[in-house]
Amino acid sequence: MKTFCCLAAGLLLACANATAESPPPGSASGTFTLNDNPVALRHAYVYREAEGFYDPADPTWTVVFSGKPLAPREVDGSGIDPSLRIGLTLTSEFGDAPSLQVLSQNMYIDGFSLSGGEYPTLALEQNGPEVFSGRMFLPEKQEFFDKTYFYDLRFHAVVVDPDAPIGDALPEGGGEPGAAYIAWTRAVHAKDLKALKALVSPDMAAMLDSPEAAEELEFMALLTPTDVRIVKGSSDGKTAILHIEGKMEGEAVKGEVTMERQGPLWMATSTSMQ
Repeated sequence: MKTFCCLAAGLLLACANATAESPPPGSASGTFTLNDNPVALRHAYVYREAEGFYDPADPTWTVVFSGKPLAPREVDGSGIDPSLRIGLTLTSEFGDAPSLQVLSQNMYIDGFSLSGGEYPTLALEQNGPEVFSGRMFLPEKQEFFDKTYFYDLRFHAVVVDPDAPIGDALPEGGGEPGAAYIAWTRAVHAKDLKALKALVSPDMAAMLDSPEAAEELEFMALLTPTDVRIVKGSSDGKTAILHIEGKMEGEAVKGEVTMERQGPLWMATSTSMQ
């Protein structure tokens, strides 16, 4: 289906030298309009995807245009408003020799979201693997139901790492944050409310006294891995990032857990599993 969309969207790529001067690294210039209203997308980033779409070995990147500065760990997050994301892949899917192809287009502007549509033309001065710069533009104004949009952007984006560590590396096992997370997972699967109360803030501990706590704990266990091992981690003293391995429903999983220090406690605030 994605191959069809890629062709039906009228994919057009031109890797050529642009005549205008490139903006400074990490920035974008030019025009973006939604319903003829200008949208300022003045920051540009690019990050490497874990694997390709047509072939897992295809080098694949996502270019992110944003209305605000982003830290490296924020560039692959959802819900950045305003933002435009363009997926690129170096693939032999459409010929004998590898060529750079637009893979996806996603935008989120003032609450309006779009995935797909006509893909942009590229006129690149640098096309990776560590720097992408040049021009990215639509041939004409596009319509989507009651919305219209158009962009013609110049950019200079240096590859950043969304999984970059923060602060200093944690010792083997993840130090205090790692120990707190493993204690949390074990208490959840043991349905040990007393142990859980000792691992969370007083406000959360009070919630565990509710009549619904046992039922909520059952649901929580479904979302919590077992047999957790801390692969590595980093921390700036207030926040810690743990890379973990474990099992869910008997299947091996990997993930990233964000821990926040709250007084003497380290508590998980977000978890991403794959």
